[in-house]
Amino acid sequence: MKNILKFVFGFGLIILIVAIFFQTNKSSSSIFNSKVYKTNSGYGYEITMNDKLLIKQDYIPAISENISFCNEDDANKIADIVISKLEEKVAPTITLEELKENKIILNCLN
Repeated sequence: MKNILKFVFGFGLIILIVAIFFQTNKSSSSIFNSKVYKTNSGYGYEITMNDKLLIKQDYIPAISENISFCNEDDANKIADIVISKLEEKVAPTITLEELKENKIILNCLN
């Protein structure tokens, strides 16, 4: 009976270690990074892949006007969404609905 308990405990411990290893590697293995920067009229963001510029976004995507993000947080939120899409290997386009869902300010004057 003791041998069975030792086996079960040992096996469970190995499974736990393997799960932690894969979870740690998964979360830190992104090849994409973002950086928010100041523009003349607000903020924009860059997405790099392996330290090479992939996307430079001076304006809020999905709207017809060339308006920069009003603050760093909004630019960062959208950059994170774009990175998530790139990691999932889907088109990194942003929709008006995503802007609304994330409460992105579209008019800095209000």
